[in-house]
Amino acid sequence: MVRNIMYSLDERIEEMDVNYKKVLGNLAANLAATTLKVRSRYFHRIGAAGKGSLVFYKTIPGFPNHKIFSPGRCYPIIIRHSNCLSSDDDARRDPRGAAIRILSEGKSPLLDLTLKTGKAFHARTIGDFATWLVCSAAAREEHVKHAPHVRDAMWGSLRQPDSYAELHYYSNFSRLFRFENGQEMYVRFKLRPFNKNIAEDSGKVEPMGILPPDTGSIPRDEKDTRPLLFLAEDFQCRVNSPDKVRYVLQLQIRPVPEDASITEIALDCTKPWDETEFPYMEVGEIIIDEMLTKEESDGLEFNPFFRCHEVDVIRATSYNQSASLDHGRSVVYEICQHLRNSKPLPETWRIFLDRTDVKLDFSGCPMAAKLEKKELGKVTLARTWIDIEDGGFVGSRAVAMPGVTVESGGKLNALSLAMKGEIVG
Repeated sequence: MVRNIMYSLDERIEEMDVNYKKVLGNLAANLAATTLKVRSRYFHRIGAAGKGSLVFYKTIPGFPNHKIFSPGRCYPIIIRHSNCLSSDDDARRDPRGAAIRILSEGKSPLLDLTLKTGKAFHARTIGDFATWLVCSAAAREEHVKHAPHVRDAMWGSLRQPDSYAELHYYSNFSRLFRFENGQEMYVRFKLRPFNKNIAEDSGKVEPMGILPPDTGSIPRDEKDTRPLLFLAEDFQCRVNSPDKVRYVLQLQIRPVPEDASITEIALDCTKPWDETEFPYMEVGEIIIDEMLTKEESDGLEFNPFFRCHEVDVIRATSYNQSASLDHGRSVVYEICQHLRNSKPLPETWRIFLDRTDVKLDFSGCPMAAKLEKKELGKVTLARTWIDIEDGGFVGSRAVAMPGVTVESGGKLNALSLAMKGEIVG
């Protein structure tokens, strides 16, 4: 076999096995198709962003010497708060996000961290995540009967807040810290309000069923008369106030296990780490003192693969490994960002997408793929549910998965799922 040297390879894709590439490719292609249709982010579409600084405390007890997370260091940062699915109303019950970019002294990206409300995520692997997207509500409810922590993760992520600045945000996914003494440890991040009186369950939504509605975002209360984008307005007012917006950055660290099975447990993002065994360490403060314009905010491209040697992404080779979701999503992020901003797709990504079960129209545009021009209505929160026509997936949320078989014209549900390799886990 002769490798094609006319394009640069993506190391993240090259180290994946065949099934991992298949699952990730179909997921990326489906989200790319939706990105082309709405010309916007699929998740976390609206929000507010600002910039400021991250200042590490002069002393951090119990924390080994680290080149980046070093006592007394100060970095410029950018933060973007957002709603996960709600693209038209801040009063909806919805997970909220806090994406942080740490910049070097020369203002180049050093590290991106993506955090959200809730101490856990609902899918352990990229296979679980892709399966969840195509499962019916009945299949999901059946699944959480045997995995109640997944139900807790779904409801625990929802918030109905008065302010982005009064929430606690968690990374859920783990990173690899490399210390100056050669030691390696796993780390999870947390952002809490500077005011210690703001509890972790601030804005919490009480469960009203087995799982939240399929949209993941329950409509606002009928008596709620606040403006549609009141969270963005509140954030701007706070940034422009004398007190600014302030957070405390916290870390949990734990040794890298030698046993592979224990590693899978440690990296499982559906389960938070025991805070008694791995307590949070407060390492620094974030101060946001300047707003970004809507155009600047919309143009931000956060990516988990913006990392450095000292704070690295943990790799996976299979779609059923705990690290596969964080590893794989960085590829999806970049592909969708290129399409959203009409940037040229590298040839290696074009080939990657061409080999999936989802066919994208890349004709008619030298910069990036564009679908046939159609009259677009108002972009809303709605995500079309999945119908099956002639055995193929249609609808904005369809994810073609290897080994999924359905009857022509039928609904995809638990009985019609035939997953090879136990993707559901």
